[in-house]
Amino acid sequence: MKNLLKGLILIWALAALAACVGTRPMEVTYNVRTATALKDYTVYLVVNDRRDTDNLVGAEAMSRNLFPELRGGRFDLRVNLPGGNRVIITNLSTVEAVREAVGRRLQSQNVTVTAQRSAAHLTMEINIDEMNIDLADGDLVATVALSSATYRDASATAKSNTRVTSNRMKLIGGAGGATVLSEALSQALNDLDLSGVNRF
Repeated sequence: MKNLLKGLILIWALAALAACVGTRPMEVTYNVRTATALKDYTVYLVVNDRRDTDNLVGAEAMSRNLFPELRGGRFDLRVNLPGGNRVIITNLSTVEAVREAVGRRLQSQNVTVTAQRSAAHLTMEINIDEMNIDLADGDLVATVALSSATYRDASATAKSNTRVTSNRMKLIGGAGGATVLSEALSQALNDLDLSGVNRF
């Protein structure tokens, strides 16, 4: 009986380990759109998570056990930069991924990004208002809503906001989730007007 119990515990532990190893993070791609250079300021970049829930997977998709690779709120980010260069950063939280993506976009437009407020000319705050993937009428639907505020001090602020929904027919097992989430994220990030940097 004792050996049987040990055997069952070992089987359970191996199954749990296999489940963890087998679920790799989803790779979400951000295609940085070529854009006009901005003033060569150094910007202190802050990302705030203002979502009602930090779940990337919506209720309907979760009930059908889709996208287990997003359940931890983390994913791999692939950034395709103008000129053909690409960067892949693994196992990022949503906030880390958005900060990395916006930072890469700003750098492609001649802006230096810093994590030290004292070293910056301006502050840029990016708010994640919504980001998730779900099912609607059998289709995959990804929604990304972002807003931004750029300022030197509170008396003058340049603001922008965007909300993008991307959808496609659901494929077996939820295949296509990375594509639809990548489309929504790329468009939302590229539609966000960061040219307020030039107002200062």
